Amino acid sequence: MKRLLGPVNIVLPLLFVLFMSGCCTRTRGTLARVLILSGRNNHEWQRTTPVIQRILSNRLLFRTDVTLRPDTLTYADFSRYDAVISNWNSWPDTVTGPGTVWETAFMKFIRKGGGAVFIHAGASSFYKWEDYHRIGIGRWGKATSHGAQTIGRVTSFDQKHPVTNGFSDFLIFDELWEKTDIINGAECLARVKATDNADGHSIDEGSVFVNHTGRGRSFYTTLGHNERAMLNSGFQILLQRAVQWVAGKHITVELPREISVTNHSSVQNLNWTKSDSSLALKDDSAILWQLNFRNRFGRPYFHPVSVRNSVLTCLSPPDHPWHLGLWFCWKFINNINYWEYTERHSSEETGFRSAGITSTDKISTDCNQDFSADISMELSYRPAESEVVMSEYRKIHVSQPFPDGSYYIDEDHLFTALAEQTILDRTPLESEPGGRSWGGYAGLSVRFSQDFTSPIVMAPDTSSKCRKNKWVYMGFTTLSGGTAGMCIFQDPVLTTPVTSWYIIKTTEIPFFYYSPAVIYDGKIVLKNGDKLHLRYRTWIIGGKPEPADLQAKYNEFTASGKK
Repeated sequence: MKRLLGPVNIVLPLLFVLFMSGCCTRTRGTLARVLILSGRNNHEWQRTTPVIQRILSNRLLFRTDVTLRPDTLTYADFSRYDAVISNWNSWPDTVTGPGTVWETAFMKFIRKGGGAVFIHAGASSFYKWEDYHRIGIGRWGKATSHGAQTIGRVTSFDQKHPVTNGFSDFLIFDELWEKTDIINGAECLARVKATDNADGHSIDEGSVFVNHTGRGRSFYTTLGHNERAMLNSGFQILLQRAVQWVAGKHITVELPREISVTNHSSVQNLNWTKSDSSLALKDDSAILWQLNFRNRFGRPYFHPVSVRNSVLTCLSPPDHPWHLGLWFCWKFINNINYWEYTERHSSEETGFRSAGITSTDKISTDCNQDFSADISMELSYRPAESEVVMSEYRKIHVSQPFPDGSYYIDEDHLFTALAEQTILDRTPLESEPGGRSWGGYAGLSVRFSQDFTSPIVMAPDTSSKCRKNKWVYMGFTTLSGGTAGMCIFQDPVLTTPVTSWYIIKTTEIPFFYYSPAVIYDGKIVLKNGDKLHLRYRTWIIGGKPEPADLQAKYNEFTASGKK
């Protein structure tokens, strides 16, 4: 375990410190009232506590508070809650106890039916207090060790226990502990295995445990070392179900098909779901793809986009909330930002708004019998409280799913300038005055799932960061261990000379993004009545394709444009 040395800057934008008064009894029903214990840990609690809050942000299932001073809690405080989550420890001081008052209050809470969840090092405290070890289940012991963070397979789920029932294997990039000090009598619900550890040996360890003390239930997992590990969907669902279980609630959090053992027929059962704000193609209840055109984000986008039960896209991650799965957006039009949201206009409750407004004025959707779809949209672009400066007519064709599960999305964008002069621009490149490392991008974009690992990039020419190519493929190892990705083709005729590919594949906190950035190399200036025509095809592919196959698909795409 690593220590945090020196002063720490506390930045907790989602956090509020618990204010307590009075006492109440626990509620019945599905809502679990949860208190997160935080404020001290030899891990990055300042980053992980807000992630835990986001994991439990479903207000119909959880009501979550946080305290940065767990040592001040009384039984009256504990009794307000159905469960506590410990993202808190006293390490490296494992000897000093919390005091008789706290011990008595905590034990009374547990024995009367309170629940407790401990994450990674969250129970590595109070080593002389045996009851705390029984409740916390697992801690860093004399024989405990770990290698470098690596990809582990969470497996061997206990199908008889409510928390892990239905789970199938999933991958997680995490710090994998070996020889964790687990209390005798705890029940192991899952293991983690790794065969490619940096230290050159295999790992096969228990990673998920439960125990009982009086009427109280407790849950412990070695997983969840840092923010990256907690962004994993398998970890998040495991935590949600664990909280419901220790809180004495019925487990209502469903498993996505990708990590569910439920048998699914190899024959697709496709069906449409249509509303005044979205169009989706489903296989049974699982969404294959969904187009969202009237929404709180203020622009049309595809999410989820899935293949072989794996969701490829990521929607509005905290680092870039304007990243919306698979979507098209401009950066600056006449110096007005249409890409990022302004703090003045953005909130979770009222929706998100940019300084520049993208409006979906008209939309027509045709769902075809072969389960392809044809969509036409009329959009307009204007500054807030001002006149429209550009219009767009967009045609979208989503193909039927092919036998291998793949399909493609064709997009045809025709823009018409309505202002005397319409300037399409972007953040300057590093080589330009005022430039930034993130300069240059706008246009058709994909933000990939944060579950993914091991990014793969293929293109006809991989020199110079793949900047100049007619097509580029990005693929990954998925949550369940398969391979999936997308290949974007751009029409060689309907594009611009200032287009270059912009690719991000940062693995520390998963940030996988790419775009044939239509204004990467320079701005575009349109006069009133001028038109700009762009055309793309995005193939959604399960498995790892061969470059020759992608080139053949590109040739088919360009041939279709000549008809």
